[in-house]
Amino acid sequence: MEGIKMVSGQSPGPMQQGPYQMYQPVYQPPQRSTAETLKTMFLSDMMLAIFFGIGLLLIWLGSIVYGTANSHDGQDLGSIVKSFGMLVLTGGMIVGGLVRHDMEKSVRAVLIFSAALLIIFVGFWTGVLF
Repeated sequence: MEGIKMVSGQSPGPMQQGPYQMYQPVYQPPQRSTAETLKTMFLSDMMLAIFFGIGLLLIWLGSIVYGTANSHDGQDLGSIVKSFGMLVLTGGMIVGGLVRHDMEKSVRAVLIFSAALLIIFVGFWTGVLF
C-alpha cells in the first residue's frame, strides 16, 4: 500500500490528511439565563439615566400644565402628569439603589435617601392637596 494517491498520481499534501477543519465543533460561549439578561438590560446605567430623564421631563411638563391651566381640570391633569413623573423618578432611584450591587454602597445610599427626601418634601399629590 502506497497510501492515498490522486487521479493525477500525486499523493495529497499534509494539509489534507486527518479530520477536516469545517467539521470541528464550534465554540459556543456559556448561555446566560433570561433573568440575568433582563436584569442587565433593565438595570444598566443607560436605563437608570432614561428613567431619571423621563421622570424629570414629566415633572417639568406637569408643572407647566398645572401653572398655565385656566380650569380646574387642566390643573388636575398637570398634577397627574407631575405625580407620574415623581413616581418614575423616585421608583428608578429606589430600584437602582436597592438592586444595583455593582455600585458603591455610598452611591446606593444617596439614591435611596434622595428618593425619600423627594417623596417627603415634594410629594406626589402637591397640586391636588393645596
